[in-house]
Amino acid sequence: MRVILTAEVDKLGKSGELKEVADGYARNYLIPRKLAVPASGGAYRAWQHDIANREEKRRRERDEADALSLRITSTTLTMGVKVGEGGRLYGSITSKDIADALGRRGIAVDRHRIDLDEPLKMLGTYKVAIRVHPGMPTVEVTVVVEPKG
Repeated sequence: MRVILTAEVDKLGKSGELKEVADGYARNYLIPRKLAVPASGGAYRAWQHDIANREEKRRRERDEADALSLRITSTTLTMGVKVGEGGRLYGSITSKDIADALGRRGIAVDRHRIDLDEPLKMLGTYKVAIRVHPGMPTVEVTVVVEPKG
């Protein structure tokens, strides 16, 4: 029997997948627990339509990510900070600071997608990697840390 999974089922598949399973398994386990629906008639056509919509959504997200990566690579962030002896900062610049600075320029990036091993604590110019979209290479933004004033 062909079924469309409505939830993830261990050792069978993820939600939205079309699977061929034993009749008894479908009738006695999957369908009563609302883990799947029979792939017949309207449900099958709806599943095919859903697949097309998902592909369109993935393509649109990929295009948006491409545009975002172009904006990020062409951006240079200049961070003015208070400086102590030897060029050390009073504090540090974290991924949250970088995300906020990008946000002020109209580039929305989640701070968890910024690959900063440790906060920036010295003056200088840094290249910071940002993961824009899964399956795409990381892009780099240039961060210039200079004394305030």
